[in-house]
Amino acid sequence: MNAKKKTGKEVNSAVQSIINGLSDVLANRQVYYANLRGLHWDIVGDKFFELHELYEEYYNEEAAAIDQVAERIAMLGGHPENRFSEYLKQSDIKETHHVSDWEKGINQVLDSMNILREKYQGLVKLATEAGDFGTVALAGKHLGAIETNLWKLTAYMA
Repeated sequence: MNAKKKTGKEVNSAVQSIINGLSDVLANRQVYYANLRGLHWDIVGDKFFELHELYEEYYNEEAAAIDQVAERIAMLGGHPENRFSEYLKQSDIKETHHVSDWEKGINQVLDSMNILREKYQGLVKLATEAGDFGTVALAGKHLGAIETNLWKLTAYMA
């Protein structure tokens, strides 16, 4: 971050805003991760094999992304939340249970990805304005992956 252009108080405020944005992403990704595990376990029917594997691929990607977000929070001087009770309070993605219908499951994933895309778009804007190019790079990488998956799932549902 470019500390030369801002006073210490402004930098701290900007950093705290970025930490808050990352914490929001973390909460949403954690709930999404748990939902993906449930979708993986609960899928039945003629789409079982392909979606069982896809959900596993997605939750493995989520685990890696969650760790990167939490570590970025720590790098910026914040403390990443680890309590699921707090994630549920903060997350716009709501937990689900026992979704076995393939269309409901895919629509749930699409809804969650759209929420994450919006969160990351806001985070990129905030971090760019603050000159935090490390967060911009991380968020851009995650945003690109989310947009790719949204495109593929939308094509799958067509």
